[in-house]
Order: sequence, then structure tokens, then C-alpha cells
Amino acid sequence: MENAVLLKAIIDNAIEGLITIDDLGKIEAINPSACKLFDYTENELLGKNISMLIPANDTSKHDDYLNRYKQTGHISVIGIGRELIGLKKNGKQFPFRLGVSEVKYAGRTVYAGFIHDLTREKQSEVLLQDYASQLEEQVQKRTVSLQETAKILQQTKEELSLSLEKEKELGKLKSRFVSIASHEFRTPLSLVLLSASLIEHHVVPHQNPNIKKHLSKINHAILNITAILNDFLSLEKSILSSAISMSVLDKEITD
Repeated sequence: MENAVLLKAIIDNAIEGLITIDDLGKIEAINPSACKLFDYTENELLGKNISMLIPANDTSKHDDYLNRYKQTGHISVIGIGRELIGLKKNGKQFPFRLGVSEVKYAGRTVYAGFIHDLTREKQSEVLLQDYASQLEEQVQKRTVSLQETAKILQQTKEELSLSLEKEKELGKLKSRFVSIASHEFRTPLSLVLLSASLIEHHVVPHQNPNIKKHLSKINHAILNITAILNDFLSLEKSILSSAISMSVLDKEITD
């Protein structure tokens, strides 16, 4: 007697829902947790068919499971946990996991169902799926953004490479111009300087002393022009050095 009282106390205070039905599907016992889960009182459920706790489209399946088991002994429900949809008193549906055990007692068969509410788990799954979808969407956006950035960088690289190529060509033209100009100027300047030297050697001692002063001016002017040409040559070397540096940079960017 004491054991029976203890067992009832355990069942009544169990967190999970517990319900027992006979072989016809009528509810013989149900604990408070199961009553709370379906929003019924114990008196509203006792003696009623279990089908009232399951949506109409699942009721026939449940009855078929029991009938098939009783006729063939094939286990399709008994001892196997299944996810089902429960029907509350107000018509609201919710997911739950049902585990059914067969109990033979006093020459009769009783089926005990252990009910675990899956509402929170399903909500968590939905939230997780939504989060995964949002994360995937963000990843796709980031991927598109990175692809666009890579495309812009590639375009910028090509434009920079073209610009460097133009700069190199311009540098070559400048260098060529300075080289030609220097050569073309040095030749006549050398002749002028030589002529001034000959004049100074042959004419100055016998002619007007002012000639020496003007020849000095000619020599000075030639020296100035020569200095300018030397500056041009220095510029040529600088341009050549810059062209080499741009060529190396262009190669590094291309690689």
C-alpha cells in the first residue's frame, strides 16, 4: 500500500507527461503534467479516446498503429519514440515526443505513453535556422562585396600598369630628346669655341683690344651653355633611373 502511494506521488509530480490507455485507446490515467500540457482537467480526459488529443489527420494513423501491433505484433509504435503533433483544448497544436510502453497487468494490456513537449526545441531549431540563413546571407553579401573589391583592384592595377607604361614611354622620349639636343648643341659649340680660340690666337695681338673683350664674352657664354647641357645630361640620368624604378614596380604589381 505504501509503495502504491509512493508510486502515485512520483507519477503525479513527474515533470514529463504520463498517460495510460487501454487496448481500445481509452484514457485510464493521466498525470497533472500531461493535463497541463493539453490544457484539460483529469476528469475531462478519463474514459475518453486518446484521439481527442491528436489532430484529426493523425488520429487514424495512431489507431492503425495499435491495431497492427495487436494483430501482427509488428512494433511500429511500442518501444519507439516518435514525434507527433498534440491538440490542446483550445485547438492549438504543438509538437511533442511520444514514447509508448506495453504493460501487461492482471490479465489485460495497458499502454503507457510518456510525453515530452518539443515546443522550445522546435522554436530553438527555427531560431537556429533563421540565424544560419542570416549568416549565410551575410556571407554571400560579403563574398559579393569582396568580389567587387577584387574587380576594382584588378581594374586599378591595369590602369596603373597602363599609366606606368605611358610614363616609361614619356621618360624614354625625354631622355632621347635630351641626348639628341645635347649632341646637336655640343658640336656647333665646339666649333664656335675653336673659332674663338683661333681668332684670339691670330687676330687679338694685331687688332683692336676690344676684340679680346668680346672673345671673352663668347667663351663665357659657351661655358654657360655647356653647363646647361650638363644639367640636361644629369636630368637624362635621373629620368633613366626613374624609368628603371617604374619598370621594377610595374613588374612587382604584375606579379
